[in-house]
Amino acid sequence: MVKQVIKIVMLSVILLSCLFIVSCDNTSGPRFKGEVFTVAGVLMADKPISLSYPIYITRSSSIEEFDPLELFVWDAEVLIKDLDTGETFSLTPSLHEFKIKYIDLAEHIIQPEHHYRLEVQIPGMDSLIWAETTVPQRVELKPDPYGTNPPGTGYSFDPETTNFIPFNQIDTNYPLVISTGNTLGIFNLWIETYCMEEFSTNLEYTNQLLQEMHPSANIEELYNQGSLGIRRLELANRFQSAPLEGLPGYYVVLKNYSTAFIFYGKYRVRVWVIDDNYYRFHYMMDGYLHGGVHNALGYFGSASGGELYARIIKSN
Repeated sequence: MVKQVIKIVMLSVILLSCLFIVSCDNTSGPRFKGEVFTVAGVLMADKPISLSYPIYITRSSSIEEFDPLELFVWDAEVLIKDLDTGETFSLTPSLHEFKIKYIDLAEHIIQPEHHYRLEVQIPGMDSLIWAETTVPQRVELKPDPYGTNPPGTGYSFDPETTNFIPFNQIDTNYPLVISTGNTLGIFNLWIETYCMEEFSTNLEYTNQLLQEMHPSANIEELYNQGSLGIRRLELANRFQSAPLEGLPGYYVVLKNYSTAFIFYGKYRVRVWVIDDNYYRFHYMMDGYLHGGVHNALGYFGSASGGELYARIIKSN
């Protein structure tokens, strides 16, 4: 099991290292003991703080003292402040998928380019946990900017789409295109590819450098956990927007990313422009120390973007 997992992860890193900074799991670096708290959350432009985009608050726990009922903090006072409008609203803990998620029951919409402050007060803790983020501008994904994709091919915004993309055409014919409107500049880009297929030993690897065509049953648990390098990949880097011939405005265009697809099958591809907090969390060593959170570990970031769907098929 370990041998195959290492091969998959190392191959993914090697193939992507020329183009991307590959994000690290937040389990890297030093281990902390005692009452050390972690905050994790990303504010999504034009979305509320919901079960899909919650704030997590957890406390540290050693393996010997692990208690799942103590992992999540359920009694914190959590406030969000829009520093541009002066509006303040509180978040409420909600149990969902065996996790405590702090959400906004009033469903305030996060505004692009607004500056937000998070404040967390945990009972018995003297220090206020706080963080601030400026939400990126609104961007728009353009799965077919010139309208030239053959019918039934290319990315779709519909999770139930039957659209497909031949693997050998990803890099040449189906780039990821993000419209930045009238803004010319450098953007922090974060991409996640996630295989939506149920685990099966009949799944087939897209790259034969692994020397196996199908996954072993030994990695089923890791796959079902959505493990990084097994079922999904996260990529972060900075890109310059530029004009596209014949189209108004400016665009970030990502080509040569086919190695982000480990298996053939249905995929969700998240494409976000992210703030500096979330970017530093992904690319810096021990990123949980650099995610913009004060008096705790973790990250409090923001993003703008969306999700695309398609089935990656064997080349014709």
